[in-house]
Amino acid sequence: MSEEKDALRKLIMLISDLRAKDEERYASHVNFMNETIKMISAIESQMNKHWSTTLDSLKDLNESISANLDSLLTGINPKGLRETSKSLKEIMDTMNKSVQTMNLEKVMSELKFLKSGGVTYVPVGGTAAGQQTEQISAGASLNPPGGAKASEEPEWVDPTEKAKKEKEDQHLLKPSDFFGM
Repeated sequence: MSEEKDALRKLIMLISDLRAKDEERYASHVNFMNETIKMISAIESQMNKHWSTTLDSLKDLNESISANLDSLLTGINPKGLRETSKSLKEIMDTMNKSVQTMNLEKVMSELKFLKSGGVTYVPVGGTAAGQQTEQISAGASLNPPGGAKASEEPEWVDPTEKAKKEKEDQHLLKPSDFFGM
């Protein structure tokens, strides 16, 4: 039995040793949790402090915006708005008239160009072999008979450009439509 008593004593000693170590670990765990709670409480108090500062700043900003908006709205003069609107309408009317005048000037310059004889008449089907194009004008720049050139030499035009322009101009009226020829 003495062996059993010694074994039982050893077992009791081991259990008490484990309890002591367990109590140390438990105590260190409790201390760690207490420190964590203290840190979280400190963070919470800092956040509450800054949150109240932020709310105060937002209230001040809201009051400032309201005051500035009120002063802006009281500073608006309805007469001034009507005058500005009227001035803008006059500016738009003037711009529209200017655009119409520019369009009329363009039409007039094209009519002067047509009248001065700067147009070459090409029949719609093109020219037959051996035929030449006939220049139609008011008489100012006609080539004299015999093939002599007029005082102004015509500008050289790239034949491909001329063909493109003739295709584009086929939808236009002929000079004879204007002069009754």
